[in-house]
Amino acid sequence: MSDSTRRINRAILDAYDFGRFATVADVGGGHGVLLAALLAEHPPMRGILFDQPHVIAKAGGVLSAVADRCDVVGGSFFGAVPQGADAYVLKSVTHDWEDDEAVAILRTCRRAFPPDGTLLVVEWEIGPPNHGHAAKFGDLNMLVAPGGRERTADEYAALFASAGFRLVRVVPTSSGLSVIEGVAA
Repeated sequence: MSDSTRRINRAILDAYDFGRFATVADVGGGHGVLLAALLAEHPPMRGILFDQPHVIAKAGGVLSAVADRCDVVGGSFFGAVPQGADAYVLKSVTHDWEDDEAVAILRTCRRAFPPDGTLLVVEWEIGPPNHGHAAKFGDLNMLVAPGGRERTADEYAALFASAGFRLVRVVPTSSGLSVIEGVAA
């Protein structure tokens, strides 16, 4: 996951303006590759890396250049996520799960959410027939491997609504992934 994130970081940073956020929480952020890139790109920003304790234990080297602006917190996104961010990023998280579990994760984020916060889900968006074959292939992989799935914009809107969010927009990146933006409903 860290290597694939390194390859697409630039596409994500170029497509979406993260500079408006004071504190970004990377939920399920692994070793912090995306968060380190965000903090390097936006020096005033603070970050919170949140993942399982055994995962974040290996984040020190990745975050060393930005450690003074980053809190590292262990836990489960089915229990509680850290409060104090104005943006919550979930990259390659919801596609690992079927709808009920994905909604549970988003509801956990919603409980920590400030009134003016932003939810940013970075995933493949399945397009209409005969378009976006990479996302559809990814959908088959998710079905076979972890049991999750890729989704259409309408399906993300339904997930968001079930968790207390409203889908605002879908921002495509040059990597094929999209930044799917939501706010509190």
